[in-house]
Amino acid sequence: MPKPDFQPDPGTDEPDDWSDFDEWPPQPAPVPPARQKAPAPGLLPAPAAAPLPVPVPEKAPAKRTEKAPARREPKQARRKEPKAAALRPHKLKFNDRDPAIELAISEIAGHLTFTQSTVTAWYSLPEVRWAFRPDAEREALLSAISEQYAGLAGFRLHLRRTTRPFPADEWARTVDSFTTKPLPDVHGATSWSDHLVAAQRHLLSVNHAEGQTYLGVTFARRSLGDTFSERILRAFGRGTSENERRKLGRTVEQFDEVLNAFGMRGRRVTPQELEWLLFRSVALGMAPPGLLSPVSNGHWETGDLLALTEQVERYRTPYGSTVKLVNRMTGEERHVAVLSVGRMEPLEIPEKHEPWMHFHERLPWPMELSSRLDILGSNSSFKNLEHRLRMIRSQQLDYAEHGIDAPPELERLAKRALVIGDEMTTGLPTDSARAHGWHRIAVSGANREECLERARRLIQLYSRELRISLQHPKNQDQLAREFIPGEPIANTGYVRRMPVKLLAAALPQAASTVGDRRGDLIGRTAGTCRRPVFLDLHFPMEVRERSGLGVFVAEPGGGKSTLMGALGYLNARRGVQVTLLDPSGPLARLCQMPELRPYSRVLNLTGSEQGTLAPYSLIPTPIRSEFPTGPTGDREYEIAISNARAERRMLVQDICSMLVPPQVAKEASTATLLRHAVRQVPAEETSTLDDVVTTLQGLGDDEGRELANLLLDTAEMPLALLFFGRPPEHLLGADAALTVITMAGLRLPDLKIEREYWSAEESLALPMLHTAHRLAVRRCYGGSMSSRKMVGLDEAHFMEGWRSGRSFLVRLARDSRKWNLAALVASQNPRDILGLDVQNLVSTVFVGRIAEDQEIASEALRLLRVPVHDGYEATLASLSQVDTASQHRLGFREFVMRDVDGRVQKVRVDVSYVEGLLEHLDTTPGVAPPTVVPLPSDLEV
Repeated sequence: MPKPDFQPDPGTDEPDDWSDFDEWPPQPAPVPPARQKAPAPGLLPAPAAAPLPVPVPEKAPAKRTEKAPARREPKQARRKEPKAAALRPHKLKFNDRDPAIELAISEIAGHLTFTQSTVTAWYSLPEVRWAFRPDAEREALLSAISEQYAGLAGFRLHLRRTTRPFPADEWARTVDSFTTKPLPDVHGATSWSDHLVAAQRHLLSVNHAEGQTYLGVTFARRSLGDTFSERILRAFGRGTSENERRKLGRTVEQFDEVLNAFGMRGRRVTPQELEWLLFRSVALGMAPPGLLSPVSNGHWETGDLLALTEQVERYRTPYGSTVKLVNRMTGEERHVAVLSVGRMEPLEIPEKHEPWMHFHERLPWPMELSSRLDILGSNSSFKNLEHRLRMIRSQQLDYAEHGIDAPPELERLAKRALVIGDEMTTGLPTDSARAHGWHRIAVSGANREECLERARRLIQLYSRELRISLQHPKNQDQLAREFIPGEPIANTGYVRRMPVKLLAAALPQAASTVGDRRGDLIGRTAGTCRRPVFLDLHFPMEVRERSGLGVFVAEPGGGKSTLMGALGYLNARRGVQVTLLDPSGPLARLCQMPELRPYSRVLNLTGSEQGTLAPYSLIPTPIRSEFPTGPTGDREYEIAISNARAERRMLVQDICSMLVPPQVAKEASTATLLRHAVRQVPAEETSTLDDVVTTLQGLGDDEGRELANLLLDTAEMPLALLFFGRPPEHLLGADAALTVITMAGLRLPDLKIEREYWSAEESLALPMLHTAHRLAVRRCYGGSMSSRKMVGLDEAHFMEGWRSGRSFLVRLARDSRKWNLAALVASQNPRDILGLDVQNLVSTVFVGRIAEDQEIASEALRLLRVPVHDGYEATLASLSQVDTASQHRLGFREFVMRDVDGRVQKVRVDVSYVEGLLEHLDTTPGVAPPTVVPLPSDLEV
C-alpha cells in the first residue's frame, strides 16, 4: 500500500535586493529581512529612503600641533572615491504561498505518473469483439488475458473504464468531406446542411458515448534517495533525476512486452489520453473540457497539476449518499454515487453470462469504473490459502472439543482449499495467481434524486442478471477520489479475492461497435451497450477493396424494404446514383419527398411501353474505354464482349421457357429448339424476341412452329408486350438521382406451389421480375466505373432457380468492386445466397426476425458466419419482438448486422431524425401511426 503522500517545502528562489554602497561616515545597520514588509503582489518594492545623518557628539577642541596636518593628509589620500553604480545584492525572503495541490501525483512524464512513493505506467487497452463470437475464441482470449495478469504478479494495478462523448461534429465534417456532390437544395425542403444538423442533434439527444479502458501498473517503489534527490532538483526547477528515469525505462520495457501480446494488446497512453483520463477522474460524470492542453510534450510539473483540479469544487458530508461536484467556470452541477462490488456468485463466462465489468453498459447512461488490484503470485497466494486452511481446521477442532458436530460448510471449505492448493502447486501460473481487488462503479446524475434512482436501477440489474451484490458505502468523497490515478484506497472493505481467470472474464474493454465512422447514421447497437451505427455502402470497395454486395434476409414484415428504402434515400441525398427495384411499389413514395422530387423518377413496368423489358437490350455492351490500352486491354475487351453475348443467349432461353406453359418447358425438345433458334439470332443489343419467333417458324419442324405459336399467343397479353419489340429510347436516363422501378398491382407467385397451378398473371410475373432485376442493374453499368452507384434488388429469391439468374447474381457480386457499385439484395431465404457460393464475396449482412423455421435461422447464421446450434437461433427469433399484451404497433425494427470487418452486433434501425422519411416508407396497412415501444434496456429494471 502506498505510503501517505506529503508535500515537501519546495526551495524558493530568493531574489536579491540592492543595498547602498559604502560611504563615510558609515550608514546605520539595515533592518533585518524578517522585519521588512513584503511588497504587494505584482508591485515592485519601493525605493529605500535616504538614510538620516548620524549625529556625532562634540569633542573638546584638540591642541594645534604641527603634526596635525601631516596626520590628515595620509588619511585623505587613503580614502577612495565611490564608484558609480557599484551595487551589492542582499537576499530577501517573500512569504509566497505554495500551490495547494489536491492530487497525490507530483509529476507526469509521458505515460508515467509519479507520487512521493510510487511510479505508475499507464496503458490503453483497445476494445475487443465479444458478441456473436464462438466460445472457443472467447476462451482463448480470456486465457491469454489471464496469462498477462499472472505475468504482473507482485504489482498493484489500477483498471479504469471511462467514456468519451461521441464527436458528432467531427462525424458530420467527415460525412460532408466524402460527399462531393450532394443534391442541390430545394426551396421549402430540408437542405443538406440541415440534414447533417438534425443527425447531430439526434446523436446528442440519445447520449451516445464511446468507452475507453486504461490500465495502470504501479511497478516501482521509490527509495529515500530518489525522493530526496527529487526535492533537491525541484528546488532548481527540475523533477525526477535522469538516473532514476533510466532505471524506470528498463522496467517499462518489460511491461510493454507483456501487455502488447495477444489478449490485452495494450499500448502506452499518449499525453492527451492521460490528460483526458485525469480530467474525467477528477470531474466524474461532468461535461468534458472543450479543449485540452495545447502542449503535447507530456511533462507536467507540480505547479502545472493545478490545471486538473482548479475548475471543480467538491461539496461532501461524511455520511452523505452522494458527492456534489460543481464546475465553477460553467456552473454545471453533478451528483455522484459510488457503488462497490460486494458478494458475488460464481459466473459461467462465456457459456452463460456476459463479462461482469462490461455489464453496466446495458443501461442508457455513461458510468465510470475503477478497480484497484493486487496480483499475488503462487507463493503469496499459497501462504494466504494455508492461513485460511489453518483457520478452518482450528474451528473444526473447537467444535470437536465441545462435542458438537461441525457445520458441513467447514468440511466443504476445507476440501475446496485442498483442491485449490493442489492447483497452485501443480498447475500453470494462471491457476496459482490470485487477484485481490476493490471494484467501484460511479453513477452520476443532474441532481441527488436522479443519481440515487440510477444507482438503484444499477443495483437491481446486477442482482437480477449476475447475482452480484452492489453496495453503497459511506465516505463517498474518499471513494470518488479512488478514481483519480495515484490516490490511495478509501478503505479495505469489500475486497474481492478471485483467480485471475475470473478477473480476465470481467473484460471491461468488450466492444459493441459495428459499421464505420464515415457513413450515414442508421441506428444504434441494441446489445450489451449503446453505440451509434454508421454505414457507408462504398467503404468496402473504396477502402477495404472488397465486394460491394450486401444481403438482407428476414421473414415478411421484418423490415427489409424499409431499411433498403432508408439507405436509398440517404445515398441519394449524398449524390449517389440510386436505383431501387420494389415489386410491390411502396418505395415509390420516396420520390414524393420534397427534397427528392425534382431529382427522382418512378418507372412502373405494368404501365410501360412495348419492349421495355426486351431481354437482348438488358445486357449492355462493354465499352472499350473502360479497359486498359494495348494488347492486354484488347484481349480483356474481347473476352468481355464474348461474355456479354453468352449471357444474352442464356437470358433469352430462360425468358422463353418462362413464357411457354410449364408442361411444354419441361420437355427436352423445347430446350433443344430454343437453343438452336437463339444461336442463329445475333446476340446483340439490337436483336429482339420477334427474331427468335421468326427463326423458330423457319426451322421447318412442326415442334418449332408449335413453340413459336405458343410464344405468339403469350405475346397477345398486355404485360407480355414488354418482352417483344425494341425498348424506347432513353429508357433509363442518367439525369435522375433516384429511380424506383415498380410493378404495382402485380401478383407475385408462391414458389412453394407448382407452376402448373399458377394463374396467367402469376406466370407473367416471374419473367417480369427476372428482367426487372437486369433493367435496374443496366443503369449502373451505363456510367463511369469510378462514380458511386447503388442498386437495391428486392425479391431476389426469384432469381436463384434459373441459370441466367444465378449467373447474374454472381457477376453482380464480382463486378461490384470494379464498378464501385453497392448492390443490396433482399431475400426471404438465405439459401438463395448460400446456393450461389458467393458468401465469401458478401461484405455486409442484415438478418432480421426469423422465428418460423429453425433451419432457415441456421442458414442465416451461416451467412453471418456465426456458430450454429449455440443458441443464437433464439436471438434471431427475439428480434423486433413486442409485448403480446400491447395493442400498439411496433415502431422499430431490429437486425443482426455483420460489417465488412467481420464484426457482428444486434442493431436497432433508427432514422427518425429524417423528417417524413418513416411516413413515406410505412408499408403497414391502416391509418394508425406507429408507436415506439422501448427496448428492454429502456424499461424499468
